[in-house]
Amino acid sequence: MSKVEEMNIFEKMSAITNELGVVAKNLNVDMGGGRKYKAVQEKDILDAIKPLEEKYRIYSYPLSRRITDSEILTKETEYQGKVTKTNSLFMRIETRYKFTNIDKPDEFIETITYGDGIDSSDKSPGKAMTYADKYALMKAYKIATGDDPDAEGSTEGKITKATKEPTFREQLIAYCKEKNLNLEDVAKNNKLSKDSTEEDYKKVLVTLKLG
Repeated sequence: MSKVEEMNIFEKMSAITNELGVVAKNLNVDMGGGRKYKAVQEKDILDAIKPLEEKYRIYSYPLSRRITDSEILTKETEYQGKVTKTNSLFMRIETRYKFTNIDKPDEFIETITYGDGIDSSDKSPGKAMTYADKYALMKAYKIATGDDPDAEGSTEGKITKATKEPTFREQLIAYCKEKNLNLEDVAKNNKLSKDSTEEDYKKVLVTLKLG
């Protein structure tokens, strides 16, 4: 049995930590408006860690994931007096990351990290998972990047939760209340029921407003 095979999980991870150096920030991120910053990309983290995990016979992987928060955010930006609003999907994912000793599979370490993803299309989940995985590896092996959260300013523009548009059913209820109409009578006269669709409620609402 080799010396590496005799090591326990803590000795192996400690050895990897000691051999890892600073991982350079090679990713240029353009935030628009002439604002840019450098970041550590997942590829650089993996390129630094994978050879050492192979050397010390550690296998690491995301054991499970869970969405802990998800909502639509509205960002307001102002330029020359004009306010522009854009909606993005925010998602926070909790990842349980596992580090296993290949030579002694009953020895393992688990860590929990969180990754946030914000995107105007469908990339929020991927971004959140990438961040969670990347930081699980970085924190477990104490990888230095020079990052300091306190060194970064806040994002420009006001970000709030997007206002949810009321359904036509909700609009009909509000309209009846505003006009002192009996909702049950309106529903009965227009044959509305629990099986009625949003289109049915819309037609009734439009009819009442036009009448």
